[in-house]
Order: sequence, then structure tokens, then C-alpha cells
Amino acid sequence: MPSPPHFVHGCNYPWSTDGKTVFYGLDFGGNVWGSHLGVSTRRAAVERDFAAMAQLGFTVARWFVFCDGRSGIVFDDGGVPVGLDSHFFSDLDTALEVARGVDMALCLVLLDHRWMFRGLTDVMTDATSGTLLQASLPEGRARVLLNPSSQDRLFDRVLAPIVLRYGSEGVRADLAPAVFAYELINEPDFIIEEWEQDLSRSVPLPIRFATLGSLVTRLSELVHRHSSAMTTMAAARLRNLWAWDDDALGLDFLQVHSYPDQLHPLSDEDIFGREARSLGCSRPVILGEFPGNGPVRHPPWASPPEWTLGDYLDFAVRAGFAGAWPWSFSGTDDYGPLPGAPLQAFARARRQIVNVRSDSDGDWTGQSERS
Repeated sequence: MPSPPHFVHGCNYPWSTDGKTVFYGLDFGGNVWGSHLGVSTRRAAVERDFAAMAQLGFTVARWFVFCDGRSGIVFDDGGVPVGLDSHFFSDLDTALEVARGVDMALCLVLLDHRWMFRGLTDVMTDATSGTLLQASLPEGRARVLLNPSSQDRLFDRVLAPIVLRYGSEGVRADLAPAVFAYELINEPDFIIEEWEQDLSRSVPLPIRFATLGSLVTRLSELVHRHSSAMTTMAAARLRNLWAWDDDALGLDFLQVHSYPDQLHPLSDEDIFGREARSLGCSRPVILGEFPGNGPVRHPPWASPPEWTLGDYLDFAVRAGFAGAWPWSFSGTDDYGPLPGAPLQAFARARRQIVNVRSDSDGDWTGQSERS
């Protein structure tokens, strides 16, 4: 089983933006509204983003692929995956080529927990007129993960073709080094039936942990059989991290996400100040999400502690974490964008673990200023 380097200097680039449009779930493939806005149509802008990330020292970007299923996958009338759409691989090839071009790699988050949310938008064809009708999915796409035959279709026609394409014998094996890891689903805490404390009210059909765990195992086996990439899963709540540290799941490293809130201190434990070894995990742990500029940029309903980006990075190295990936470079929500000064200071102090293209003395302006 592979393991990450001692410290992976990465960040979240969950979806792209042009400063006006937030491309959540639209970066890869044609979308349910009948258009194609994927990264191959915006390559120059994405290249600028990755050049900036490399300049700031990052070596890995964590990027969401299918999100809630609005792009990239063709579904039949029953909501079962038929396969990848005609634009998907041109977009993912582009993303990997861009990352490789600046000595970076991608952690590909295949699904978002919103895949299971009620009310997802879909478009269906009227059988009489042939016109496209917008529809709301009352159960989201939950049954794709809950039904064994739909699970098989998801793996055989969607996930396996991706892993195989960038595997050791794939048609784009040249891009294999640009795939750092695969992550089945982002923050599953909110969709797992047994985790009642965290289960979202927006999930009408939750999934049992054993069912999701079997899918994680299946992905790990697929990835390890055909590629040199790793597999990972992230806990949105520190209290749930232990569940992913099971040998049967085949994961190479774990992530924990942390958004401490002084107004709601019981929602999750603040990981800042904890030694990685104190978490009791047998696998390396990366701090996979945390506020990139918490004291300055945060939602109006939250009150983060005064930990700065520089504080988090220094803490993660000293405490033995395998990385600390701030949210987010894209800066499309209340926790972004990232300030440059602490990243440049980190690069000056720790040149051995940052991107070789790092410019620790450059003139950096944040995403919101560049858009």
C-alpha cells in the first residue's frame, strides 16, 4: 500500500471560477442543462490558476469531479448511470495536463455528499414533444449508491474507465503521475444513516456505513490494481475519523476537516493543537480542509478562532500531520480566497517540501483581486 510523502503541501481547488460564474460540478463534462462549460473550454484561465498555485508552493490540488451529478455522467430514464459523456475525458485530460505542466498533481474527489440531497436539478425529455423539461429529484441520486445493480453500473461505466485511462496500461498513462489520489465522496458524515448527530435533513435516503464502506473498498481495490495513485476519505467531523482507519477499506491516508466555531463549540472538536499521533490512526492524516483566512473571511453565522493560515501550516508540520490543505484557492465562498504572505513565508522556511516553481518573494494577489 503506497503512502504519501512526509508532508504534502496542497490546497483545495474544489471547482473553478471566472470571477462571475462558480463552476460547481461543471468543470468536467457536459451538464444537465445541455451545455458544456468544462475546463477544456477555459484552459487558459485554469492554467493561470495552476501557475499561481505552483508559485505559492502547492504540489497538490484537491478538485471535485462529479459533485451532485450535474455534469459528466449520462443517466438513463431511471437515473442509473449509462456512462461518461462525450466531453468528460477532454476536460479531465486538460486538468491533468495543466497540473502536470506546473509540477502538481490532483486529488480527485469523485462525488460530493450533495449527490444524496433532495431536490437536485435534472432535465428530462418529454416523450410527446421531445422538449427538455427541468425536474427536481426528490431523493437526489441516492439510489445509485443504494442499489447493487446501480452500484455496478457506476463502477463499470463511470469510475473504472477513469482509473483505467490513467493507469499503468491506460491510453493516458503519461498522465498517471498527475493523479495523486482518488476520494470516493466528500464529507460522507452528512449522509450516513448511523451518524444521526451529523446526518443532514436534506438527505431523505441515507446510506448505511457498511454499504458505503463496501464501495470505498471496491474503489481502493480498483485503484491499487490498475494505478499508482492512492485512495483517501475525509471526515467532516473529527469524532468520525476513526471509522475510516479500517484495513478492510484499503485507504492509504485519511483526511480530517476542521471548521471550529466559537459560537457553536460542541459542533465539532477543534483539532488545532492536537498531535497527529494522538488521533490514534494507523494511517497518515492530512488536515484536508480548514479556513484559509478564518479571522478575516468566514460566514456571518460563524466565529472561527484566531488561527491564521500561517498558524495552521506551522502547526500541521510540527504536530506530525501529512499535510494541511486550506479551503480554498478558488475563493468562491465565505472562507476564501487564500492570502499570499503566509504561503510565501512557509515556502521560504520549508523549500524542501514546496513546489520547485515556488516564488517566495513574488508579487502575489489573491483570487478575488485577479478576477
